[in-house]
Amino acid sequence: MLTGAGPCHRSFTPRTTLVHVVNYLYGGNVSDPAVAHRLQSAIVDLQRITNSRKLHGVRAARAGVTISPVAGSVLRHIVEGGPLRPALLAERVRMQPSALSRQLKVLEAEGYIERVPIPGDKRGWLVRVTQRGRGIVQRLERADENLLAGQLRNWSAADLQTLNELLDRLIHDFRLPAPAIPRKKAS
Repeated sequence: MLTGAGPCHRSFTPRTTLVHVVNYLYGGNVSDPAVAHRLQSAIVDLQRITNSRKLHGVRAARAGVTISPVAGSVLRHIVEGGPLRPALLAERVRMQPSALSRQLKVLEAEGYIERVPIPGDKRGWLVRVTQRGRGIVQRLERADENLLAGQLRNWSAADLQTLNELLDRLIHDFRLPAPAIPRKKAS
C-alpha cells in the first residue's frame, strides 16, 4: 500500500489506484473499482484476442494468403493511407524505420507494394499498393467479416447497433488528448 504524509496524500490500495488510473485514462467518470477493473480487463482481453498470432493464422488460412501479422498491418495502412512516404508510414504503424524497411522489402518482393518517385524530389519516394496487394487486403477483410459474423451470429441487430455506437464513442474518446494530471498544491 502506498501512503504519504500531509493533508494532500491519501492511502491507495491497488484497487483504488486502478480506479484513479482508469479515471485518468477515461475522463474521470468511473467511481466503482469493480467497473474500472472490468473495463480495463475487457480492453486488455480485446487487444490480446485481436492481436493474437492464432487469430491471424485463422484469418490468413481462411483468406488463402501467407502474410505475417506485421506485414498485413503495414499493407492495410498503405491501402488506407494511399501512397505515402515511409517516414509517415512508420509513424502511423508505430514502427522503427529500420523494422518498417524490412517489412517493405518483403511486401515489395511479394509484389504487394511498389516504390514510386516523388515528382520534383530526386531522393524521396512513396510506397504505393499494387493491385495484388489490394487483393490481399480485400481477402483478409472478407475473412475478418466472416469470422466476426460467425462469432456474433447470436447477437440481435439492436445489440450490434448498440455495440457499434458505443465502440465508435470509445474510439473517439480514446483519440482525444488525455486530460491533464492535476498538480498537488504546495503545503
